[in-house]
Amino acid sequence: MKKFLTLLVAIVMSVTCLFGLTACNPDADDDTIIVYTEAGFAPFEYVKDGEIVGVDVDIMNMVGEKLGKTIKFESVAFNTIVDQVESGKLCDVGAAGLSITESRKKQVAFSNEYYTANLYVIYKASQSATYESETTDDVTGVYWSSLRGKTIAVQNGTTADLFLGDELGENGSLAGSGATKTGHTQLSYALEDLNSDSDVLIIDELPAKMLIEGKSEYKCAPLYWQGEDGDDDEPSKDVYAIAVCPTQSARLLYTINEVIAELGEEGIQALVNKHLGLTD
Repeated sequence: MKKFLTLLVAIVMSVTCLFGLTACNPDADDDTIIVYTEAGFAPFEYVKDGEIVGVDVDIMNMVGEKLGKTIKFESVAFNTIVDQVESGKLCDVGAAGLSITESRKKQVAFSNEYYTANLYVIYKASQSATYESETTDDVTGVYWSSLRGKTIAVQNGTTADLFLGDELGENGSLAGSGATKTGHTQLSYALEDLNSDSDVLIIDELPAKMLIEGKSEYKCAPLYWQGEDGDDDEPSKDVYAIAVCPTQSARLLYTINEVIAELGEEGIQALVNKHLGLTD
């Protein structure tokens, strides 16, 4: 009888882990939500006075207040976040300026979108004439075609990395051009690489601007696909959302969406401005 009860308990635990509403993590603290991020992506997540702060941190702390739970942020390699969130063994949420892609949607549950970002290119100011063009939006931009034959730095696993992979592919604008990719785990390393092994760095707009602030030797501009046959140029964009473990409580995802809705576009921008130091 004891063996039967032991077997029954094991079966129930297995079914709970498979179909339950919370992550199958026997060491999980019900009062704490573990959030994975990569704390080198200001203003969304960065380190200040030894603590991880930023827009995503503020959003998740609001979620914690609503749920009566403590939010704990941990900084990890960016390209591991989605896999770890999917697993649910070490974390519950991924908040790291994550963009929604079809492949990621198969792994995690995404919140509603909360921010749209343009991809930017950082290059040496002395090379401006090589990259800069006037776009149909009447802004100074960089066309993908201007990167042909160049060594292009990205942070591994980011949207810039995914976009670049497409452009380097068989039907991409950089196919057969001799352009190559250099992947980095941290953005700071990628910028340092511009002084040695890379020609340009592709990242999102706000981190790009913050990364080169006070560094006159660098410039940055939005990245565009050049229109063909009279079509307008098209900026390279992505949108951010928060990733949740698929087996997490539906209430967690609902509350994240609730906070995003309550903040609205103006509220999110206010958080961005705060972390950019643009508020009074």
